[in-house]
Amino acid sequence: SLLPVGHKLKNQNDEKEKRAAELIIANYARSLIEASLDPLFTINLEGKITDMNNASVKITGVSREHLTGSDFFNYFTEPQKAREVYQEVFANGFVSDYPLTIRDDKLTDVLFNGSVYKDESGNVIGVVVVARDITEQKRIATELTEAIVFAELAVGIAEEAKTKAESATLIAENAVKAKQQFLSNMSHEI
Repeated sequence: SLLPVGHKLKNQNDEKEKRAAELIIANYARSLIEASLDPLFTINLEGKITDMNNASVKITGVSREHLTGSDFFNYFTEPQKAREVYQEVFANGFVSDYPLTIRDDKLTDVLFNGSVYKDESGNVIGVVVVARDITEQKRIATELTEAIVFAELAVGIAEEAKTKAESATLIAENAVKAKQQFLSNMSHEI
């Protein structure tokens, strides 16, 4: 009769060790998620936010408590477009670099990346989304485009100035030739 009790204690210890290992893995995963500077959300099948990292709280300006359970699509300038890309994640299993704009105090341009996640049985239970902030890259691209346009304008002005300078040089050369011809003629007449 001691064997079943000892066996029961061993199973309880195995379960405790298993739970401790799972907790370590869960804490490790949470640390990785929180280390990301990009907003990360998990969204259930109904489109409700189930979890997020601190970057998500920061970019939306909404507390974790208010984000949890709220409609994910309401945080975009084009909720229908966000809903369509969300549905595309389910259709394809993932989506990469889909441009959207988060509706916050400054309108943040992001690239939406997402993939489905599944339970232990392989059933899809939601989507994990990472929204990469590309506002700075867009600003730099705009400045680069403006610099190219201004450079092209400057080249055009420089070419026009060169043409005018060449024309003025030709006029000056002709004037010098005319002067020399006049002086030669006058000298010959004298």
